[in-house]
Amino acid sequence: MTDHSRSAENPQPIDFGRLSLQQGFRLVVVGSNGGIGSALCQNALALGADVVGLDTAAAIAERPLPGKVWSLPVDVLDPTSIATAFTKITERFSQIDGLVYVSGIGERPMAALAHSAEQWDRTQDVNLRGAFLAAKAAAPILQPFAGSIVFISSGLAVNVEPGFAAYSASKAGLIAFAKVLAKELAPAVRVNVVAPGLVLTPFLAGGTGSGAAEASASVTDWFGSPERGQAMRDAIPLKRIAVPDDIVAPIFFLLGSGARFVTGQTLHINGGRYLP
Repeated sequence: MTDHSRSAENPQPIDFGRLSLQQGFRLVVVGSNGGIGSALCQNALALGADVVGLDTAAAIAERPLPGKVWSLPVDVLDPTSIATAFTKITERFSQIDGLVYVSGIGERPMAALAHSAEQWDRTQDVNLRGAFLAAKAAAPILQPFAGSIVFISSGLAVNVEPGFAAYSASKAGLIAFAKVLAKELAPAVRVNVVAPGLVLTPFLAGGTGSGAAEASASVTDWFGSPERGQAMRDAIPLKRIAVPDDIVAPIFFLLGSGARFVTGQTLHINGGRYLP
């Protein structure tokens, strides 16, 4: 059993030159083949991490990652599928250092009470229940090694807009779940959240996150008109919309040793658009 009290009283010096992932970091990304997930995996590889990517079989086939990423098909709605994937990971790696849950979907904007029960449940199942199942499977191989979990929520969890009731509820629930988990898994595992605002991925183009074909959306088509795109940028103090790397860098910080005293927190990444 790891002696957490000693490390808390006399922590090792922080290498301020390496506040990102270190060589050999073993990272599992659930939702690895979407816009943010793909950037996360590729940047982690570039830093020398060992990366396992979990996503649907369709996403893996249509948006393949570099060969050095070990891609495993998974259905986040199926507890057995997730458990089987983590059994395979455990057989290959005796430990993992980090888990990032990126998977998420949303329905087309609609009034809160216009959702069918099936639409509501599917959004909660992928965005929140799937995160629970992934954390449940990962915790036993994270805990002995002082690992870290990062969940991807959304600015819409706290800065709500009409038309996004199911999505906002699921992402707000994810923040609450992370806070509880951070207390329950401490001091062995840290748990944090990043909540992006607008990010240049197919999801922004009006995609729901449910289909691999959404990756083919053209950037020039995402805003409907140049005027709408400019209005969206003008609403952000930093005057641009985030790209996936803007989200990846803070995730790496939260995963790494530079954030060793950070847990239960939500980092909003939105260029100053919302100040929760």
